[in-house]
Amino acid sequence: MTVRTVVGRGVRLGALIGMWPAGIVGTLCLVAAFVFLAGGHGTSAWLLTVASAYAVLAAMTVGITLGAATGLALALAPRRLLARPPLRGLLAALTAGLPVAALSVAALTGDGYTLASYPPSIHFLTWSATLTIALVAAARSGDIAGCGADL
Repeated sequence: MTVRTVVGRGVRLGALIGMWPAGIVGTLCLVAAFVFLAGGHGTSAWLLTVASAYAVLAAMTVGITLGAATGLALALAPRRLLARPPLRGLLAALTAGLPVAALSVAALTGDGYTLASYPPSIHFLTWSATLTIALVAAARSGDIAGCGADL
């Protein structure tokens, strides 16, 4: 199996990972834009439409980048590691989950804010999304690496 094939499978997974937040955030922004447009606030509606486009683009970019990184990590991993599903899944989960966690912390801790500045609901959403991405990458690591069996 070539590196290009494995990375391509990772990119497909990344596109699927990116579609969920892109669809949810994009839809919410467009619904809010429609509400503002119906209320006579055309400028706010336009800004929300632009925000929707940026959110979709960012989510898809992050998803595809994570998928490519996961595919590359699995393509370069030794065969004896790939033969063990728990180790293969751990490698995929760390490759996909750690950048998301770092990006979340970087986004939340700016301008004098700390993680303690946010309510528990923000922490729940942030860390459950990170965990979901890591678990999906771990579960699909066998398909990406071409090992046949998943976790």
